[in-house]
Amino acid sequence: MSTKLTKVIANFETSLATKLANGATSGALASITDKNGVSLPSAKYCMIIDRGTGDEEHILFDLSGTAMVNIFSVSRQGVQTAGVQNVNGHRAGAKCYLTDFVNLKIIVDMLNGDEPFDGTKPFKYDSPPALSDPRHIPDKAYIDTSLANKAELAANNVFTGQNSFTQSPTIPNAATANQPVTLSQLMAAALVGISAGFENVEIVRNFDGNVRSIHDNINGKTYVMEYDKNGYLVAFYDGATRSKITTVDGRLISKVTN
Repeated sequence: MSTKLTKVIANFETSLATKLANGATSGALASITDKNGVSLPSAKYCMIIDRGTGDEEHILFDLSGTAMVNIFSVSRQGVQTAGVQNVNGHRAGAKCYLTDFVNLKIIVDMLNGDEPFDGTKPFKYDSPPALSDPRHIPDKAYIDTSLANKAELAANNVFTGQNSFTQSPTIPNAATANQPVTLSQLMAAALVGISAGFENVEIVRNFDGNVRSIHDNINGKTYVMEYDKNGYLVAFYDGATRSKITTVDGRLISKVTN
């Protein structure tokens, strides 16, 4: 944006030192001294030439001394075209007046969202702003303070207290012992042991659902269960010894092997 704006000088007028032909992209001014006797600094300017005549034209150019370069013709809608576009050109001695037309057009376009702001020269406040409305534009200091001690995407964050999630976070598969595991990892690990256990034993049940016997496929032993009339386990045999089980309300109190 700043490279598009022109220098602002009040009530400056001069004339062309040389003719500007149709298509010309350079020329010269007769004088660059304002009414206070101060010379125009080198900068970008917008002028209206031959104002009030049939040859009237707005031009945008870079000025260095009296030399004009990079001349663009600016239409009344603000469209810029390289070179003088007036068919007749402009004669030497033609009156020239500085105008802020281009600046006003750019500023209005910025406010309407049609022209971007200059990222190399960001806006800033003259003092810390008193932000109260949600639509106020915050400054960097306010954002830094607001984000202090907040979790970062690419950092090691420490959380204290009870933290709740409204939506389950996505957790990568754990690779080391101190990393959290996903439900799928936990279930997979548990099922591996359970499935291995199913392969290592054979279970036979009674009609009431109690286990009648368990055969250990690893050491070849078979354990036969004995129940009382209430269906509580009272003993089991491994083919060589009998272990008596004492229970209260189905809870194991003691086991005696003989």
